[in-house]
Amino acid sequence: MDAKKDVAIIIVGLNACKYVREALQSLQVAEWKSYSHEVIYVDNGSTDDTLAVVHADFPSVRVIANSSNSGFCKAANQGARSARSRYYFFLNDDTIVLEDAVPLLIDFMDQNPQVAVMGSRLLNPDYTDQWSGRKFPSPFNAIFGRRSLLSRWIPQAKLLADYLCKEQVLRGNPFTVDWVSAAALMAEEGSFWKVGGFAEDYYYWHEAVFCDRIREAGKQIYLHPQSKIVHYEGKGSGERPYHVRKRLIIDFHWGAYRCYCEHYRLSQFHPMRALVGAGLLFRVMALLAFHRLAGLQR
Repeated sequence: MDAKKDVAIIIVGLNACKYVREALQSLQVAEWKSYSHEVIYVDNGSTDDTLAVVHADFPSVRVIANSSNSGFCKAANQGARSARSRYYFFLNDDTIVLEDAVPLLIDFMDQNPQVAVMGSRLLNPDYTDQWSGRKFPSPFNAIFGRRSLLSRWIPQAKLLADYLCKEQVLRGNPFTVDWVSAAALMAEEGSFWKVGGFAEDYYYWHEAVFCDRIREAGKQIYLHPQSKIVHYEGKGSGERPYHVRKRLIIDFHWGAYRCYCEHYRLSQFHPMRALVGAGLLFRVMALLAFHRLAGLQR
């Protein structure tokens, strides 16, 4: 049996051929220091040329081809089960790995065994921050969220800066966070499976749930600001017409509700369940109306 690699790069993709190609190309030219790695691509039922391109241009990549879209969490766990590595690095299909982004995470986690999960610093294509390390959200983050309208108007608001850990990111040193984005997330193998991997009954907010469970297991989560990944956020997994956006908006808020209740251990009849649910429902209705109107105006 072959010895374990240091890290498995696990990419889940769907109808994003251009971005998958760029992601895999970036891995080929990235710096790896002395670390060994394997690359696993899990396709969730693409109907474009993704599988043909990966097979033809990247023969060393292990491909798992699903016949339909099983969702990120199930596909990511599927990729992890096929890996033989000390660490799993989950990478979105619309990313570009810069320089030594992956070895930086391995270095830190090897030196700090209490750290079970570590995230990279996600950047927009213009290299501005996406703020990928976060505290657990409070109800105030419904209006001061990462991409909310009020946050665009008042980007330096303290509630927003604290939630997104802006000061710590800009200092440049690794720091503890409540959760990190799964667009570029490294997990130690044993800890990953100790909490059951990613929660397959979640579509959105699975990273927050996963990191919450990691902390409950006695481990820590960090963000490494020097580990940099370009993320074409929202460009992977194909086009998103209104009916797709509608489903995603509903799934996002349903996941937020469940995540909040789990994090704060709210019993079935706890009054905060109703308050949080009502607030999220109002937000869903407002967003659906906005997207519907925007679609009609095109």
